[in-house]
Amino acid sequence: MSKRRASVVFDHFYIPDNGEEVCKARCKYCPLEMSFNRKATSNLLNHMKRKHASIPLDPISSLTNQWSPMPTFSIPQPKKWHSTDPNQVQADRALVNLIAGEQLPVSIVESPLFLAFMQETQPSYNVPSRAHFVNSLVFQQYNLLHGQLEALVKAAQSICLTVDIWSGEQGSTYMAVTGHLIIDYAVKSVLFSCKRVRGRQTGEQILSYCESILAIYNMPSKIAIIVSDNTLGSDTGLPGFLSHAESTRETGMREVKPKASGASKGGESTSSSSSHQYVSQHEPSFAHALQLVVRDGLLATTQTTISVLAKVSAMVTHTWDSTPASATDRLEEQPKGQSSGGPCWNRQLKLAKAILADQEEKLGHLGAADPGLTAADRAMLEDFINILRPFEEITDRIQGERVVPASLVIPSIRGIRKHLSSPSEHNQHLVTSLTAATEKWLSRYESKSSYLRATSLDPRLKLRWCEGDQASHLQEDLLTLTSTSTTNSQEEVPAPEPVPPPKKKCLFPFFEDEPQDYTPSPHAEEVETYLQEPCIPYHQDPLMFWRGNQQRFPRLSPLALHYLCIPASPVPALHPDSTRLSDIDFENLMFIKLNSSLL
Repeated sequence: MSKRRASVVFDHFYIPDNGEEVCKARCKYCPLEMSFNRKATSNLLNHMKRKHASIPLDPISSLTNQWSPMPTFSIPQPKKWHSTDPNQVQADRALVNLIAGEQLPVSIVESPLFLAFMQETQPSYNVPSRAHFVNSLVFQQYNLLHGQLEALVKAAQSICLTVDIWSGEQGSTYMAVTGHLIIDYAVKSVLFSCKRVRGRQTGEQILSYCESILAIYNMPSKIAIIVSDNTLGSDTGLPGFLSHAESTRETGMREVKPKASGASKGGESTSSSSSHQYVSQHEPSFAHALQLVVRDGLLATTQTTISVLAKVSAMVTHTWDSTPASATDRLEEQPKGQSSGGPCWNRQLKLAKAILADQEEKLGHLGAADPGLTAADRAMLEDFINILRPFEEITDRIQGERVVPASLVIPSIRGIRKHLSSPSEHNQHLVTSLTAATEKWLSRYESKSSYLRATSLDPRLKLRWCEGDQASHLQEDLLTLTSTSTTNSQEEVPAPEPVPPPKKKCLFPFFEDEPQDYTPSPHAEEVETYLQEPCIPYHQDPLMFWRGNQQRFPRLSPLALHYLCIPASPVPALHPDSTRLSDIDFENLMFIKLNSSLL
């Protein structure tokens, strides 16, 4: 008696068990679904041969005259990982980081193409449903990172908060609070919160937002300073320079105007432990003020210089439209550690420098479309680039990683002044305008105690940058700070018992010519020793100096950690703009994205 046996091709398809002769089968290796007759499998076989030829199939016949126990070569399906399997846990975490890092819609986990990709690459992985991904995996990773962040806050001596508000390309407004702290003598930047907001944010709303962050992490007493942007729209481009081939981003920064430290909502007084007093320790961003100087200064650019910049812009535009991407990639290269973002003028200035340095190598052959640069044009452009050189260098430096920018603020201002004191042959109006803008926007930082102390506590600088009697005033300030600071009792060297002054030998003490013994106090001796020792080389890390000398300078070392965590830039150079995510998904995934390094 003949007997029908199942075709091995069925092992490669999902076939419904409904008893119907004509039904639909879905391929296990791709999202294709096709109709077939259970008595004829030729279309299924043809699909496997065309699309999945690498998968072996037995030559079979759908009908045989007699049952044969001949073995079939079906591919065994690997067993799916259990939710507690280490491989599954690691893959789940990687999937969360992928979607958070690229700001992908969470619905991708249910995409047939994504499911087919995972089946092809790792069939053992149990792809989560959208509900399980959002309500379980994201929630678990968020809580894990939140716990790590709480531990960092607890271990940190001081924390600097930065507040930023910006507008995305789709009209959405975002607000973020980041933290900068020093752990084990290394600067760490973390994200406390990033959310999408509606409408213009008032100072009171921003204050309430900051207070909620301080309360969640229980850190008001550790706040060293809050840095935020201080005005609207500082991003500007070079005059005459068209931003072709650059994806521009409008950034609207609003000033943070916290309440006075003694007032709360509704006019009620607050206790001394209220977070209002810490939020009121607000400073405008130096990085943002630096861009305001450039913005105001460029308004005085002469028409002759603008014409030269327009020529350069045309050369870049022509190159971008006609040259292969591999040849123009070099124009987009950034210094190591610098974000690909940054101010528009800074990116355009680098393009102008590339053209001036070597047109043939950077841009290739331009042919008849080459607007050309005359000798006079080159001289004008060289002078223009040289004038903006310190602004470019400082902007690049404060956007770098693993730096201590707070200590570089005042020396940078002094360096800008010195650079602008030299007359310009072709762009004197620009020099004059930049000088006035420097005094308007940057001079205020030279009197701020936070930046003065950060600079004096940088062992690369100490007090060698001071002018006039400023060095003595800062030394007195350090003496005052160290005299009131507390150190670990095990590290503290007990001060000798004070020796009572000797009895006077006569009635008139001004006749005493006997030399008086002077024993400096421990804190005064510590400050004097630190300031008298030579500065360390500029390329060395100041935090490594304090790590190696914390026993020698037990009072100064905590002060250095307190002031050197202040950044000159408001937030990391990352302004996400995603309208594909819901508000809550955006907040959770941004928190995971910017804090993933904590795990």
